[in-house]
Amino acid sequence: MKPSLFTQSLFSLDLFGAIDATAEIGFSAIELACTSPHLDLETARKKTKEVAGRIRDAGLVVSALSLFNRFADPACLHEQVEQAGAFIRLAPVFGTEIVKLTPGPPASSRATGHHWQSLQNALDALAPLAVENGVRLAVETHMRQLTDTLASSKQLLDTTPARTIGLTVDFSNLSFAGEDMPAVIDAFKGRIFHTHIKNGIIDGAENWHFQALDRGLTDYTEVFPLLLSIGYDGYLSLECLGENARRHPRETAARDLNILTRYISRANPKDAP
Repeated sequence: MKPSLFTQSLFSLDLFGAIDATAEIGFSAIELACTSPHLDLETARKKTKEVAGRIRDAGLVVSALSLFNRFADPACLHEQVEQAGAFIRLAPVFGTEIVKLTPGPPASSRATGHHWQSLQNALDALAPLAVENGVRLAVETHMRQLTDTLASSKQLLDTTPARTIGLTVDFSNLSFAGEDMPAVIDAFKGRIFHTHIKNGIIDGAENWHFQALDRGLTDYTEVFPLLLSIGYDGYLSLECLGENARRHPRETAARDLNILTRYISRANPKDAP
């Protein structure tokens, strides 16, 4: 298991500033947020070599291209599939085989068959393109979107090809949903392509409060040994959110990297960075 930094953690910096900061903080891998102010589609197309070169020169590898999709909305499905397809074609240039997708709202508790069919149509269109480009698609377990619970994420997995489509498991999001981490990891074994690592709490009004990685509902001293037990050896991609990340992005990412490194070492010393 290897640390990565999701550049959404550094949205207060521009793309090149985020790349440089990721390396300076001590990461060896970067997950590129494929939206403004970072790698939006226009930048990805017009500055492909420049961005890829900057990443390489910083000594980084790309753990994933991270998209923000709304596939569950039939009204914008064609546009969303076209954009995702463009990034899938660019993924080999950035040296990654993981493209993270989001299904889009609504929450699974409010979803209808039309929402699920729209998502299925998107994945049916994108899966062959992913195979063609040597890419795997990792759908995020995302709060208040179709895959916001263990059951709804399992529903997606049950209708998609296992070699091509899996999950970006955000353990904190599933903790917010009240899910049990041993049950989550057992249910998703073999389909966890990528992860998001953050922590926090949810209050009685269902507002999220993001905190340091060692504070919150998710016990990563439990999660990481479980991941090792199912053979997961991919990236643990830190996602630093909340006021501290906005005001002090470098310091917050450095703080959580120190905690993450300690947890990795405790779970499996040979994987310690």
